[in-house]
Amino acid sequence: MSKGSKVKKLPFRDLKEKVVKEKVEKEPPLNLKEKNAIHTFRVNIRDREHFYKITDWLNKNVGRGNENWTMEGRVLKALKDGRSPNPKIYIFRQDFDPTSSLYLTLL
Repeated sequence: MSKGSKVKKLPFRDLKEKVVKEKVEKEPPLNLKEKNAIHTFRVNIRDREHFYKITDWLNKNVGRGNENWTMEGRVLKALKDGRSPNPKIYIFRQDFDPTSSLYLTLL
């Protein structure tokens, strides 16, 4: 061989030993609200007055603030755009009675 020529080496592969990659099932990302909520349910909101009735009821019976309950999405913006949103409500209080969520759907 001359001084300038190089020998190309091929990678060694043993045909008997085949490396099989194990597929690890990944859990899908989880919404922290969904994870921490004690109760979740959906409510159809008809208009702005209906939205305020629901929020007033939640503030009086569950408690005020994000540590007690929250609602997903931008409900008032959707109402302003002429859509009727179907947001999920997350309740974080331990002593909340889930049967009272039926009352919210009847408001």
